[in-house]
Amino acid sequence: MRFIWLIVMWLPFAAQAANEPSFLVSTEQLATELKAGKVRLLDAENGENFSRAHLPGALNLYFMDLEDAEENAKTGQPIFPQLAASKFGMLGLTRDADVVVYDSGDGRGASAVWYILRYLGHDKVRILDGGFRKWLKEGRPVTQETAKPAKVTYLPKPRGDWAVKTGTLPASGALLLDARGLAEFSGKDNGGARQGGHIPNARSFPWSQLSGESATFKQAEAIKKALLDAGITPDKEIVTYCNGGLGRSTFLFAALTMLGYDKVRVYPGSWIEWASDPSRPIER
Repeated sequence: MRFIWLIVMWLPFAAQAANEPSFLVSTEQLATELKAGKVRLLDAENGENFSRAHLPGALNLYFMDLEDAEENAKTGQPIFPQLAASKFGMLGLTRDADVVVYDSGDGRGASAVWYILRYLGHDKVRILDGGFRKWLKEGRPVTQETAKPAKVTYLPKPRGDWAVKTGTLPASGALLLDARGLAEFSGKDNGGARQGGHIPNARSFPWSQLSGESATFKQAEAIKKALLDAGITPDKEIVTYCNGGLGRSTFLFAALTMLGYDKVRVYPGSWIEWASDPSRPIER
């Protein structure tokens, strides 16, 4: 009976996923597109890693530089749109640019920048599958040279429906997925927050369960099984969170989006925002 139930729950999701193009781009495809001069590259790693080596033509935007705690707390939006727009404008990007984001390969940084661009209404943005690690392993060219783009005006068109305010979480009825590790979920590690633990009724689902070895994500079938075994079905409204709102939570958001889940949002304030008020309930 459980097998039949899984099939029934999966049918509408599978049909939808089949009709949606993937936002992942392979190293082979990217190499071809770079030769044609069709894409702009963003490296989501920190400045030190970027300086050591990066893909030719890539520009650096460390994903943690996109955290905006004030906007998270005030409006529930991931970042003040004009703040994000100024950062992308400094890199010479306009909203119609065809962008590919990459990180070391685990997908956390790339998913964060991808998520922020999508929030700003940027449609043509993809993630390099396997990231820098796979590119380097295949013997493809890297460089230490840094491009100097001319500043442009980036015109954001933020998606207002992406707001998840702290005060609405307990009554939202959404399935809360905690993307952090078990030590943080249990409260043994506060991750730099004011206190340790997790949001009441949240379910632990560490992002690493869906992370691949030679690719950014595991194979689709493995992801489907992990989600269904945990009772995470596409009919549910889902909110993902981690510590600061970018990285692990956006990785889960990307994985679920890739498989056709269309009721998923990220809680931008995440645990640091929730735990900042000692009057809010927590579980350990």
